[in-house]
Amino acid sequence: MSVHIGATEPEMTEAAAQLLATFETLDPQEQHVLLTELLRRTGELPDTLLSDEHFVGLADELFQTLDAEESDDSQPNRK
Repeated sequence: MSVHIGATEPEMTEAAAQLLATFETLDPQEQHVLLTELLRRTGELPDTLLSDEHFVGLADELFQTLDAEESDDSQPNRK
């Protein structure tokens, strides 16, 4: 079984979707360590798996997400 996660994303297996869901339960430091290791290993994969354009798009999406989270964290709590 595969899961379609977005209009521009390839289909994802259920196992991969479960890994992603587990990743999202990790604290930010653990996510950072895991993501760094995954990106390091991505450099060891055959070039056909991710095009430069796709990789840049993923990096941009990650940056935008982290930037938004950082902005949310810097906002004072309103009561």
